[in-house]
Formats: sequence, C-alpha cells, structure tokens
Amino acid sequence: MQLQQEITAKIHQVLQVEDVHIQPQDNLIEHGLHSLAIMQLVDHFEKRYSKALSYADFAMSPTVQDWHDLIQANENRNIADLNISESTAQLSLDVPTWLEQLPTDLVPLSDMQYAYWAGKETEGVSAHLYMEFEGVNLDTVRLQKAFHTLVQRHPMLNVRIINGQQSIVSLEHQDIHLEDLTHLSASAIQAHLYAKRQRLTHQLLNGAEGHVLDVQLTLLPEHRHVLHIDSDMSAIDPQSFLIVVEDLTALYQGKALPKLAVDQIEYFNYLEQRRQNVEYQTRLGQDQAWWQQQLDNIAPAPQLPQIAEGLRSDEHHFERLIHIFSEKERACLQSLAQTHGVSVRSLCLTLFSYTIASWSSRSDFRLNLPTFIREPYGDDIRHIVGDFTQMSLLSLKLNNHETLLETTKRIERDVDQIIEHYRYGGIHVLRDLSRHHQKLEISPIVFTSALDEGEIFSKPLQDTLGQPIWCISQGPKVDLDVQIAYFNHGLAVNWDIRTHAFQPDVIEAMFQHYIKMIHGLISKGSSAFDEKFKFELPQVQSDVRKKQNSRLPAKILSQFPKANEETQFRVLNELGADCPDWVLGRLILNINQQSNPNLEQWIDTRFPAYFDHQGQLYVIEQSHQLFFKNGYCVAVQDLENRIQNISHVQNVKIYAMNDQQKSYCIALLELNQKLSSTELQTAYHQILPVYLIPEQTYIVDQLQAFTSNTPIQDIQNFVQPHLSIEQMASQQPLQSTALERVVCFIMAKIIGLPQQQAIVDIDFFDEGGDSLLATHLVTALNQYFKKSDVSVVDIFTQRNAKNIALLIEQKIPDTAQRIATVFLQVIEGK
Repeated sequence: MQLQQEITAKIHQVLQVEDVHIQPQDNLIEHGLHSLAIMQLVDHFEKRYSKALSYADFAMSPTVQDWHDLIQANENRNIADLNISESTAQLSLDVPTWLEQLPTDLVPLSDMQYAYWAGKETEGVSAHLYMEFEGVNLDTVRLQKAFHTLVQRHPMLNVRIINGQQSIVSLEHQDIHLEDLTHLSASAIQAHLYAKRQRLTHQLLNGAEGHVLDVQLTLLPEHRHVLHIDSDMSAIDPQSFLIVVEDLTALYQGKALPKLAVDQIEYFNYLEQRRQNVEYQTRLGQDQAWWQQQLDNIAPAPQLPQIAEGLRSDEHHFERLIHIFSEKERACLQSLAQTHGVSVRSLCLTLFSYTIASWSSRSDFRLNLPTFIREPYGDDIRHIVGDFTQMSLLSLKLNNHETLLETTKRIERDVDQIIEHYRYGGIHVLRDLSRHHQKLEISPIVFTSALDEGEIFSKPLQDTLGQPIWCISQGPKVDLDVQIAYFNHGLAVNWDIRTHAFQPDVIEAMFQHYIKMIHGLISKGSSAFDEKFKFELPQVQSDVRKKQNSRLPAKILSQFPKANEETQFRVLNELGADCPDWVLGRLILNINQQSNPNLEQWIDTRFPAYFDHQGQLYVIEQSHQLFFKNGYCVAVQDLENRIQNISHVQNVKIYAMNDQQKSYCIALLELNQKLSSTELQTAYHQILPVYLIPEQTYIVDQLQAFTSNTPIQDIQNFVQPHLSIEQMASQQPLQSTALERVVCFIMAKIIGLPQQQAIVDIDFFDEGGDSLLATHLVTALNQYFKKSDVSVVDIFTQRNAKNIALLIEQKIPDTAQRIATVFLQVIEGK
C-alpha cells in the first residue's frame, strides 16, 4: 500500500494534478500522462527503488496498479533494438516482457487447451466428447451421491476457462439432470432420445462458468435408462474421461478410492512442474530444434475432395460411422501383427493411410496423431484428470512398390521418431510451418489409437452404468477423427466426421474401403503382408464409369485429333490408380481404342479432371479455374456463385492466380450501379470467408470477352495496365494513424515479423499467426488499450492492423489515438 501511495503522489506532482483523485486502475493518459512525464517518472523510480525499469513497460501499462507491479517485480529487462518510426534511425529500447510471455494472475492453459479454447471462440465448435450408456436398475440417489463425491475428488471437473486462462474458484457442481420418459410410447421415446442425442452431440459447454462436464439421466420404462455424459476436452481429455467414468462406477458401488497424494490442484501443479522442470525444458528445446529442421520435409495436408471452410452448407454438424470387429477377428489381427513384428496400431494406421492415399490427389500427406503422455511427476499422475494431449504431425509418402509389411514397418519407425519429439507439439509445428510457407497450414485429419488402454470400458462399468451405445467427439479445425479401441474383446473403429466438409458420398466410400481392407487382411492372413498397395475402384463407381455417359470436352478433342466421342478415358492419381468420385487427378485417353491397353499405352493429357458422384466428368481446362488456399482446393465457380448475389453485380468472373508460390484470386465485375471499395468489401465479408475474398477487383463494361476458358496470359495482360478498386482506394493520400502503427508493431512482435516488413494491411494469419498467437495479441492489445475489449473473434474477422485499429477506435474513441501517440513517442525516443 505504501508503494502505491508513493507512486500516486509522484504522479500528482509530475502531472500537476494535485486536486484530482487518481484510482489504482485509472488510465493515466486520461489524467494527462505524456511521453516526457513517463520518462521523468521512470527516471525517478529507477533512482528511488534502485531497479532497472523500462519506459515502454510503463507506457504500455499506464495505471498506478500496473506500475506498482512493475516496480515490485524487480525483473531486469534486456535491451533490444526496435524501430517502428518512419525514419531509418535504430534506437536501443526495452521490449515489454508481456509481449514475450503472456502475463496472468491465473493459471496458463496448456498448448492444446489454448487451441481448444481459441477454436471454440472463433469457430463456435467445442472440443468435446459425448457418450451414452444404456442400462437397467440404476439407483438415482446413489448416482447423485457418487457424482458429488466424484466432483470433490477431481477439481478439474469445475475448471473455469476464461480469456485463455483457467482457474477453479469452487468445487460446487450442478446435480445430474433427470428426465423421466417412462410415460411415453416407444415411438415418442425414440424420437425424444434422437433429438436429445443431436442436441448434446453439438452442444457448447460453458467452460467460462465451470461447466465442463454435463451428466444427464433419462429414465425409460422397465427400469431402463440412458446415461448421457458430455465432457469438454480442454479440461478432460479422452484418457481422463475413462478415469472419470471408472471412478464414478467405483463410487456408485461404494468402493473407497485411494486418496490422491497431492497438496494442490493436481493438474495445475502438474503444468507448473512441467514449466519449471529443467530436464523437460531442455528436452523441449531439443525437440523444437529437431522439428524446425524438418519443416522442408513435412508433407502437406491430404488433398481430399473437401469443401473449403466458409463454403459449407453447415460448418458445425458432426456425425459418426462405426464398425466393431469380433473377438475372433481381433485375435486374428493381434496374432498376425505379433507374427510379423508390428503392432495392431501400426497395421490399422497403415491401412488408413492407404485409404487416404486413394482419395487424395497427392500420395504424400500428413496426419495428426494425438498421444496422451503424462510426465512422471508423482505416484498418482495416472489417476488425475486434465488435458494431457499432445499432437504430433506424421508425414507419409505412399507408393506401390513396397509390400504391406515394408510400408507398415516404415510407418512404425516414423511414428516412433515423431513421438520421441512429442514435447514440441503439432500446434507449434503448424505455426512454424505457416511462417515457413507464408500461408496458413492446417492438419484436419486425425488418427487416434486407444489400443494401449487395453479394454476401453471395464465390465463393472458396463454392468453398472450401462453398455456404451453412442460415442462422438468433435473439435475445431478437425474434419475427420478416426479412433480405434479394444471394446468388449473386439476392435472398434469409429470415424467422427464434420458432415459437410466433404463432397457427397465421399466419407461413406472411404469408410467402407477402410473396413474392407481390414477384413481383407484378416481373411488373407500372412500372404497379405507380401502384397503391394493396389487400389480398386468401388464397384458401384466402376459400373457407372463403364457406361461412359460423359463426353470429352471440345478442347480435349481439338488438342488430341485422334480422340473422338467414343474414346475411352480415365482419371488417375499419382500412384496410377483410378481416382474415386470427386478426387482430382489427371485425365488419360485410350486414343488407339485398344481393348485392354497397358497403362503405358494410354495418353496423358496433363489436364486435371475428376468425376462427380453421378459419374459426370469435369475437366479443368485452365489453371485459373482452381486454386489452393488454407489447405483446401477451391473452385472459382463456387466464389462466382456467391458474388453473383451481391446487389448491383450483374456478372462476375473469378480467376485464380499464382505469384511466388502464393495463391490468390481476382474478380472481374460487371455492375449496373457503381460500388465503392468500402461497399464492395462489406458485401464480400457478408458472403465469403475472409481468406477467400478476392485480393483485387476490376470493373469492366462487358464481361463477354472473359470466360472460364480465357487463357491466363490474356487475364494478366488485362490486369497489368489497369488499377483494381482496392488499388485505387489505397492510392488515396491516407497516412497510417498512430493507432494503426502501434497495432502493427504489437502484431509484428507477436508473430516474429521484422518491423521493417510490418505494414498495416498485412494479414495476421497469412504471416504466421494462429489461434494461440491470436490470444497473445488480444491480451497485449487489451493490456494497453484498456476497455477496448478486443476478442479472439475480432482478430479472426479483422485480420490486419488497419481493421483492428479501427475496431479499437470505435470502442474507445476518446483515448485510443492518445494512448497510441504516447506509445510511439516512448519507443521512438521523442
């Protein structure tokens, strides 16, 4: 208190505002604080308290309370060279510590918790696991009592996750919600349970209020029940979920569980030990160095027939497919794996990789492999609840000359290698990869093995809570999550799917192919391990194509004079196999009309092409008809269809362009009424995701001269002498404001971009930003621009410094520019 009073008194003196009452949380700029005053005050405090202090820290935290904390912290800051001024002078200044490390009075989230939380904030998708258990004769009173005891045992069941941080303020928890359907008819019960399943499958648990576990019980006739359990994976990972349901079972049965020997909140203590453990941090640094050496070798995300984010009819709907292999089939798989010196996990992963390769336009791709590794901090680490998830990126390159056994052993070695470097997780690697490639990198296909857990659910659990009848998980940025687990002496294969992320019928065909491959391995036995990978088109698709109802387009016929309407054609992938429906491959022709030609006798047209689910052939005649963005293949026609709906747009043509390995698109519009750049950008944002908005828009009087087959050179010849709407708007003499420059400075610092490359319209995510760094940016902006209440969602929607600065000024119009001006004066030494 004395220090705070001394600081306040000195501020009164320097600012000459003795009659003004200054509260500890007041923004001092509102009381007249300026750069010269900050320098006077910092100089005084350095001498008075014998501490090395930073002008920039004080400028960026202009409250008495913050200054009190800065002085009391007694942390010497290193000097760094920074420059955000328009001049070329290089000044030696202090870098605020909170720009390097997120400050908080609460407990920081782990990497995966951050990713889950940020994804929920921005995407509206909760990372959660929902299950249903159907059983009989469950005593509701005993269950409620067991549940209350369970919550006391595991504090993480009450964790609150707010603004990228977590805390536990109490161990209170809501009761299990009971719903009595015993009076309804069978059909009414079925309809009600289906609706409830859909609701809970897609619900967003309110982690900000400590609601990370939702347990409900539906009572049915004849003493039957369905127990519904929904858990937020940012607090309860799948491994911890098993602990929760097994402990609930034991407590219901009246068993005394061993006391957990911890003196703090177990999971929080675990995270702190990991942060402070010298050996772990050393290995973390080594793993980071290893991964950064691999960046050039990491395969891209699979080029599956997907629909890009923002163009899907429903972004948030999930469904599942499941197949359970029998006890005999499981035993056969285990025996085959043991005989050939590989694991069942590796076999299932290899066959899944074959499936992905068959539906991917490229034979090299990456998968996301979760592991649940708990550092050995204490005897009870196996029994505590939390999120221990680590994601590792597995790069795969499939071929058709290795045998199944050779491929499996190679993949097994690769998995062992990346798991060895698990400490630097896939979240960080994707961020590094985004910076490396200067574009957003994703990894939406996940393969999860729970085989190391043994039987996933114990017999006592199923006898008590009931038989598992439904299990589904979902998470942000995940389009397909494949899980394998031992279940009731069999092997369960479960696919959780973002329904509308894929073209029609694709997932069903992939799933059937995967299950068929496992069945084939079981039926063939050891001989299968000597076979080389060969994909066979699903019979239904093969039958449709044999009828060859499609016709070759005129351009193909003109370029290959020997071809005609009767010429046979196929679409092949990189491995020389027929592409399934919707998979982009290359078009080949049987020009000589041979009845059974070898592949070498077919003519490669080099034109990309694909079949839809009705057997219709589509040929990409010009490279500008498709482009790849954020891991997705986007057809420009999909953008044209949306832009056509903008008011006053009469006609539109979109062309994909490539510039130094960067893909983007331009728009040519024919208007019936003039639109300003601002009006057009507003309309774009209403109908398109930000990353698919055309970078340049050109207004033309007549679009008739431009078609989907117009050569790319003609498009470039038109564009070069003309200015786009965006370019004309940017040529207006508008100098960057202080606020824009400050936001740009902070943004560049957080994503590691050199200040000389930082301009106000750079895209945060195109330059290497991600959801984790977005939370840091939000904290930084709110730390300085108090009451602006910038959110992670704002970063994802506004994306560049100019837009974010405008948002801040709208929220705090009286102080935003003044705060920014002081900031600039301090770091520029004025």
